[in-house]
Amino acid sequence: MAILSAKSAIGTIAAAVVAVAIAVSLPGNAEAYQCKNSYVQAESINKSLVKARASAKKFWTGNAKSAYGLAWSVWNIATAKSQNCSHTGGAYYCIYKAKPCLYVVP
Repeated sequence: MAILSAKSAIGTIAAAVVAVAIAVSLPGNAEAYQCKNSYVQAESINKSLVKARASAKKFWTGNAKSAYGLAWSVWNIATAKSQNCSHTGGAYYCIYKAKPCLYVVP
């Protein structure tokens, strides 16, 4: 039963992600988004800059999802984004910060 439930949960999540991806690709205006007033932040450290950036973005998505739910966790539609990485002590330290947004069907 647990496997069936996990497959069902994965299917539900996949459907939600596809719906958001389709919604983001459709033409629209700024009024189609509802954004939070507060920032979500994530940090990552890695020897590879590419991996540090990818991890920070992934962690931001997870933090936004934990705080507001799956529909609010899409980095591509977030607003007031900042992506800062620095090289210190042989590793890259990245901080990603943005206000989560939700696509609203007009």
